Amino acid sequence: MRKKLILTTFLFLFITLLSFSNEKLVNENFVSNKVPVMNTSVNSINPTFDELLKEYKMKKENITILSNYIQKSINKKGSATIYSKFEKDALIVSDEKNNLLFSEKISKNFSKITTYFKSKQVYQLKDGKILVNSDSSFENNEDKSRMVSETLLKKSVNLKNVFDFIDLTGDLNSSSEKNLAKVENYKSMAYDEDQKLIFTTTYKNKKLVGEGQVDGNSMKLIYIFEDDSFDKGNVTIYMDNTLFATLKTKNSLQNGEMKTYNSSGKVISTFVLKNGKLNGPLKMYHDNGNVMMIINFKDDEPIGEPIFYDEDGKVVEE
Repeated sequence: MRKKLILTTFLFLFITLLSFSNEKLVNENFVSNKVPVMNTSVNSINPTFDELLKEYKMKKENITILSNYIQKSINKKGSATIYSKFEKDALIVSDEKNNLLFSEKISKNFSKITTYFKSKQVYQLKDGKILVNSDSSFENNEDKSRMVSETLLKKSVNLKNVFDFIDLTGDLNSSSEKNLAKVENYKSMAYDEDQKLIFTTTYKNKKLVGEGQVDGNSMKLIYIFEDDSFDKGNVTIYMDNTLFATLKTKNSLQNGEMKTYNSSGKVISTFVLKNGKLNGPLKMYHDNGNVMMIINFKDDEPIGEPIFYDEDGKVVEE
């Protein structure tokens, strides 16, 4: 169970595996028939729950209730605490004394996917900026998980529009990477059902970093955005502190050449991606740097048969 949750966390947060089916590509040098593809959502230990969050829209009147309560509490004592939970197909939101602020129906999809949800959120001001701390627990039919996060928003965000960027868990809304333009700092910790830390995420100054452990191996991904559009940038992936892959993104999708490396830092494969799909040659290399195999792709589908080469660059005849 823990292994599955760790893999889900890492793969959903940063890498969605894009499969292609050509068994001839699989040999002792080609250990995987999957190509890593980026997804920069920063909030999700549960991918399905995250997708539902994107669809969920709190009623305007309830946003007003929440905003007014937070403002009043901050003015009075410097902070505001909110508790939220799912109960009987409804979202129940209360204040720190357990007084009901509001409740509203949730979709059947929510109640089916999430059998348990509970969250504590604390809002306060730091140098005129909204600081949100959250601690949320999730449970479905397969996994239990917990997310603890801290988000410092920029001064342009106020209590009237804060819920455009903060979701009902109190975490950073993941519906768009462009929301990062409103974020000063962000950090989160994901825990499994045994309360063991499995993944951390940090963001500051256009740099998003994720780190985790899988089966004793450390994984780290660094995503540096090029500008405030937050739809293009450069990605570097490390395995056990060793360079594993580099790629570029554009329009929030993989575009351009992706390279993977062996433990010595040598390129072992290159892919050409366009709009998140394989388009162009996929090449694998021998240890001496010569091409070992080439096959072309169009929209993730292989075109023709792969061509294999020996270490001297000669075509290997079948």
